[in-house]
Amino acid sequence: MMSEFGSLGDGIFSSNSRHSSSSRSSSDRLYPSLFESDEDSPDSDCFSTVSESRSTPPLTRQKNLLYPVNEEVDHLRPEEVRWLYKSKTDKKWHAFIGYDSLRIECRFRALQTIDEDEDIIDNDVISVRGGLYEVDVVLKTCKPVYWSGDLDESEITRGLWFYEQDWQPLEEDYSQQLEAEHMSKFLGRRLDDFVPSPLKGKKPVILLLKFEWFYVEWNGPNDVYLYSESMSSKFARAVGNKLGLQRAGSRLQRGYRYEAVMDDKPPDITHLVFVVHGIGQKMDTGSIVKSCIELREKCVIIKNKTFPQLDYDNKRAEFLPVEWRSSLTLDGDTVDSITPNKMLGFRSILNSSAMDILYYTSPLYRSEITQSLQTQINQLFDKFCAKNPYFMPSGGKISVVAHSLGAVITYDILTGWNPITLYDQLVSKVISQEAIHPSTIPEKDEEKEQAQGSDELLNELNEAKKRVIELETLLTGVHDKQNSANSALKFHVDNLFCVGSPLAVFLALRGVRPTPKGTIDHILPQSVCKRLFNLYHPYDPVAYRIEPLILKHYTTVMPLPIHKYDAANKVPYQTMKTKAYAAFESTSRSGSMEKLTEKGDKADTSSMNGTEPEVTGSADTSPSRQPRFSFIGHLFKKKEIKDQMSAELKNLEKMEKEGEEIELTFDKQSRSVSMTVLPVEQAEQTDLEYRIDYQIRLGNFTNSYISLLTSHTSYWGNKDLAYFILTHLFPGLEDS
Repeated sequence: MMSEFGSLGDGIFSSNSRHSSSSRSSSDRLYPSLFESDEDSPDSDCFSTVSESRSTPPLTRQKNLLYPVNEEVDHLRPEEVRWLYKSKTDKKWHAFIGYDSLRIECRFRALQTIDEDEDIIDNDVISVRGGLYEVDVVLKTCKPVYWSGDLDESEITRGLWFYEQDWQPLEEDYSQQLEAEHMSKFLGRRLDDFVPSPLKGKKPVILLLKFEWFYVEWNGPNDVYLYSESMSSKFARAVGNKLGLQRAGSRLQRGYRYEAVMDDKPPDITHLVFVVHGIGQKMDTGSIVKSCIELREKCVIIKNKTFPQLDYDNKRAEFLPVEWRSSLTLDGDTVDSITPNKMLGFRSILNSSAMDILYYTSPLYRSEITQSLQTQINQLFDKFCAKNPYFMPSGGKISVVAHSLGAVITYDILTGWNPITLYDQLVSKVISQEAIHPSTIPEKDEEKEQAQGSDELLNELNEAKKRVIELETLLTGVHDKQNSANSALKFHVDNLFCVGSPLAVFLALRGVRPTPKGTIDHILPQSVCKRLFNLYHPYDPVAYRIEPLILKHYTTVMPLPIHKYDAANKVPYQTMKTKAYAAFESTSRSGSMEKLTEKGDKADTSSMNGTEPEVTGSADTSPSRQPRFSFIGHLFKKKEIKDQMSAELKNLEKMEKEGEEIELTFDKQSRSVSMTVLPVEQAEQTDLEYRIDYQIRLGNFTNSYISLLTSHTSYWGNKDLAYFILTHLFPGLEDS
């Protein structure tokens, strides 16, 4: 007969066990990562527990053939011990998943078998938390693998005894003493030898262990309470005794609430995403690590709620931060030394943020910045492949999420764009033309004067020119080899997500212009990157559109709105209809509010908010739309101004008439004997291969002035953006 006092620590699993998840189906127990624990809810105050640790799923085994039911008190098995970690900023301990905890416990027990006189075996670190961190069991530390930072380092502890109310572990030193006393008193004794403690009244104390600030009482092998020795606790117990209340203490449980199993492990990484920061990293070193963790957490929340099938398919996307700015010295402190003292704080912010743009446009520092980002990405890729050797052979894919200036640098690395190389090519071309047609470039007067009457000098001059051409050709070849070796990354990029990026402005300043037959290869060849996305907030002052640089008429085409992550019946982006901006006009030059037509800017705003254009919705709060206060307006009614056709509407009407005329002409020609067909190569391109520009939807209570200041840094915590990225990393999710 199984005792009703059976506990996990004693290997007893009764029907009324405290494991509330015991009624789950077998599939739930086989796939534990689909369920969140109580302490790892999406609203938890912990910053990184959602993605890196599920604190063990609600997984218990009702029958365990390897470990039959034991009705005697025995030592804790590795599955019942739980290892936990806590960073310097955390207030609570967070449990490792079962896969990590078991490996750490096995390593710990292996170290305990070594005598002090013997040499310690190789202390290999253990990869934990999805492969992003490594645990040193001897030092009891948990450090990140792919980035550095003291705040990200955690201490680990071995949990034996836990508080039942929140399953936080008792301090390890106290736990070991409790475990020693428990084993000395109850080891090998049968559980049914102990009489159950009464629910009311005074309970018999079998064992008592006192510490400096608290003491622990055993009323039975599975009935253990901790009582505090603080004055407040003593006073509360005294009042409770007078009132006849039972003493209030914290119940302790031996062993963790869920068994650790090897099946409790994250899926294999099938898509690697590098997250590249933009400007401002010097001002806030390590912010890209926090931003990457925040983006990873949002993607995990979206996956758990919307796409749990990814775990069944053994697929996972991992995000790695790329920090390229902190290792650069550039001009040292030259700019700081020439900064005036007035408004020094504001100037320092500009020097640490916006100055990066000037550095990158400078030919002196541009190559250093580009080389830094390229080196960091390649080093991270090599380290990742070394720790995950299965990734590339199994067809792993790689994408890049680049923010702000980081998108421009990443684009230049992928395409190999370099102004110095372009200049060298131009010079080489000019010299080559001079060699082929020397008469096309007249010699200087000084050269003619020096060469007159001296054939030897003239021959030497020609030989020198030939030698210069040979050296230029050799130098060009060396540059080409260097570019082919260094400009390309060590992997092929599937997707480039430009977030809040000024890439379009940089391309426009480099002379990129739309063409009648423009394609996306005009901007980014598909051989370099399969897919390009330009994601931005409508109030982000740094972000610009890319599509009008390919086909000019896309200036009048609205960017596609990004779906709300919790919206129902989402329309797939590839089937979403293209909408054009409606024309609007200004009623006067006095700075008054622009008058919108019925199909004007309100249609754009409503479409961005997910409503139909006919619905006016809330008023736009942008500065250009704010009506100015007019005292005269309160006294007199404004005259109604009839809507006039703007220039764009007239052009559209003209084009429509021309189209009708062409149709009539075409019908006439079709009735005739012969018909002229326009060659395909002469036809202009009207649609892109796929859409590039995507705009985040505005909230119902969006303030334009606040968004103007915060929108550029608000992407990382946006769930809509996380949903968009996740569905495009795994295209099959959107179809499902």
